[in-house]
Amino acid sequence: MKAFYRTVREAVTPNKMVKQEVLIQLLNPKLRGWAQYHRHVVAKAVFRRMDHLIFWLLWRRARRRHPNKAPTWVRRRYFQTMGHRHWVFATTVSGHGANGRAVLHSTSHAPIRRHIKVKGDYNPYDPQWELYGETLRQNWTFDQMQHRREWSKLYKSQRGRCVLCDGPITKETGWHDHHIEYRQYGGSNALSNRVLLHPVCHQNLHARGLSVVKPAYENGL
Repeated sequence: MKAFYRTVREAVTPNKMVKQEVLIQLLNPKLRGWAQYHRHVVAKAVFRRMDHLIFWLLWRRARRRHPNKAPTWVRRRYFQTMGHRHWVFATTVSGHGANGRAVLHSTSHAPIRRHIKVKGDYNPYDPQWELYGETLRQNWTFDQMQHRREWSKLYKSQRGRCVLCDGPITKETGWHDHHIEYRQYGGSNALSNRVLLHPVCHQNLHARGLSVVKPAYENGL
């Protein structure tokens, strides 16, 4: 934590005269990456402490830039209220993002996701562990936007239905990402080798040794 705060301070101190949106663009990747790396442990208290330290660092910077201005003026100039959040280091930038704002990332808003411990006897080259490996991989990549886009494409190509039972796939039923040709046998991660199944159907497929193929609809999907 001390090492990261030192990194943030070293990024803020030499950039005393840069525009606020430039400083935000400089800090956000650092804050987001640090929070993502440590979100697998109980780190909420640490994240809140880090946000507190960074706030005072930026507040002192803002006061030094305008020594003849009142604190209320400095607050209106550099900090905004967003919903239930006050004192948010943000600025309005024309054509910047959906809401026209450049906002400093808050590490305390990073969701905590517990690390999934891998079973000691797991063998990624053994076909008997294919189901476990697919489930493990899906849990690791669930929050990644790239995989969500891929799942959206698979969902549309299957018309929102499970390839095995033809039942609808919903948020309540959940889904599993299945490789038609097992990765242990050389199957790729391409969408042409993957389908979405209900979790129960996925288990039945592996338990009973079943197989599925990509759906082919009349409209060419």
